[in-house]
Amino acid sequence: MEMDRKTPASFPLASSETDVNGEVECCIEKAVMDLLSQCVFSGIMITYDVPGFPLYYIDERMLSLLNYSNQADLIAATGQDMINCIRSEDRVGRQAEIAQALLNGTSYTTTYRMMCREKEYIWVKETGVQKCLPNGVPVLVSLCLDITGQMEAQAELESIVQCPMGGIFRARMDRDFTLIYANDHYYALHGLTREDLRNKFGNKTIHLVHPEDIPWMEQRLQKAIEQKEQTVSLEYRVVRPDGRTVWLMVNGSLSEQRGNTLLTGMVIDISHQKSMEERLCCKSWYQRTLCVENNGPIS
Repeated sequence: MEMDRKTPASFPLASSETDVNGEVECCIEKAVMDLLSQCVFSGIMITYDVPGFPLYYIDERMLSLLNYSNQADLIAATGQDMINCIRSEDRVGRQAEIAQALLNGTSYTTTYRMMCREKEYIWVKETGVQKCLPNGVPVLVSLCLDITGQMEAQAELESIVQCPMGGIFRARMDRDFTLIYANDHYYALHGLTREDLRNKFGNKTIHLVHPEDIPWMEQRLQKAIEQKEQTVSLEYRVVRPDGRTVWLMVNGSLSEQRGNTLLTGMVIDISHQKSMEERLCCKSWYQRTLCVENNGPIS
């Protein structure tokens, strides 16, 4: 196996002529790799497809992604086994994904975290193929793309989507306000499950709105669409399956997609606020009534 870990130029050859040919092929191979690395955003890495994934080749871009100035420093830090560059929690998963993919073909794609020098880690999307060297040893030739920004943005979006403070939704602005997507809290606000809304109402959220509020809501949204408003805010009532009526406030943005107008936004429960407003209104009316009866100012 020590022989296998040598670079392509140091493989044993049959004759001096073969040796010259081998050097030329190695030179061409390196030139192709260098050109390829300049043409893609991904880093190039080749490892032996044996336990530990010993390093066979790595380009400058991949070294830069891992914050190493040269290959020697990377090998010194990893012992040449690239498995040591993978975050420990992700090692088993990466190996399993590659092994499963290679059972059905010669290519694979996997996502995992790689440890960097003097950094924590980066998220990498690795796409590769399995090849065999002239000595029969299999190698994995892969392109590794840094997707750290994408993964962080996705995690942030998921935290917003699952925020218990409000229901996130997207609906089609047709006559039934057909729901396209919503998070769990959206359904909880309406006292329904995903299955309830789909099976009982066909995702037609118009059936959730209080009957008295439907006409003016339709007019308001139609006006927003006709005047090409970018945002819209509404306060309306919904009737839950348990018979309880709750006040909701929705703030959203309007957009066009494939000829359809969509409303994307957040809905929150403002029942307590509405209850307080009603109590204040009643108190104000009572005070005005006393003022008229006593013909004097209210202290």
